[in-house]
Amino acid sequence: MPTELDPIQQLTASRIHGIKPIGTYEVDIEHLDTDPTNPGSDPNSGRYKRREKPISESYDILGSIVYPVVVSSKDNGSGRFWIVDGHGRTDEMRRRQVKKVKAVIYPPLTLEQRVLLRQVLNAAQEPFDTPLVLRDLHVLAHERGLDIRKDADLHALLADLPSNIRKHEEKLRLLAKWPQEVADKIGIDDNDEAEILGIDKVKELDGFVNAINKHHPKNAAAHSGPNLYRQVLRLYFDGRFRDGTRSQHGIRDARAALKKIEPDHPLVADLLKGGISSTQFRDAYEARRGQTTQTRDDIVDLCKRLNALLTDVDAHNLTAVERRTLRRTCDLITKVLDEVGE
Repeated sequence: MPTELDPIQQLTASRIHGIKPIGTYEVDIEHLDTDPTNPGSDPNSGRYKRREKPISESYDILGSIVYPVVVSSKDNGSGRFWIVDGHGRTDEMRRRQVKKVKAVIYPPLTLEQRVLLRQVLNAAQEPFDTPLVLRDLHVLAHERGLDIRKDADLHALLADLPSNIRKHEEKLRLLAKWPQEVADKIGIDDNDEAEILGIDKVKELDGFVNAINKHHPKNAAAHSGPNLYRQVLRLYFDGRFRDGTRSQHGIRDARAALKKIEPDHPLVADLLKGGISSTQFRDAYEARRGQTTQTRDDIVDLCKRLNALLTDVDAHNLTAVERRTLRRTCDLITKVLDEVGE
């Protein structure tokens, strides 16, 4: 783990340290634009759907929105603003056809500054919204020329953010291994229709990918780099881990079989290509293991019977055919044992 700098020193070096708002004013709600990089604009976010009802009820009780939205001016003379924080409140006011909104207005901010500001403002919210934080980290990494998949770079990206985000570094490190576009498919809850995975399901799939990389490197190499993650995700959405069972069980069963089957077995290639389901893969492995066990039992039994016969045999009375057969058998046994280093 990279050396931890003094937390206060690190945070005061942030790109948004000391930035002051211009003030708090009422602005025309139609002048507020949603930043396309802001996770708050995600229509599939379960987090914002769950907040719709509480926000609406609080408006009914109080008769207005109490907390101002946070915006930054656009540096183009248009008089328009980027929404930095308050998408749920803004959506509620638009549904109620409210014309004006109270807003804390910041001067024009860079994309990097807007990302940092919205994450700092959202840091105290629970539960921790890992997918939305991950998307912002991808944006920050792009702006800073860093690689989120490198531990040191991820650590550097988190250094500017509050401790409530930094403490989830291990979870974010796991998710950062997946391709950037996969971040858009990660949600708080599963939504197969929208091709959204919950975080727990991503963890299960990550273990599946790790088993392939570790035990079947040639099969993994056929889907180089992030393509393996993309292919596994495709298998999931194609239902290859369900097949009459819960996908979580299908993933776990396949992962267990991956750890036991011979390295880079053709069955693994079929599984990755989607030619067989996880259940078919598991059943094929179990059948193969049963056959192997039976073969081993047959060999042991045969050797025991051969030993019993040879113990009492009179070598001088062996026929030429019997001697030739024993020599061939001995040569074959020696060859087999030489192959395994015996």
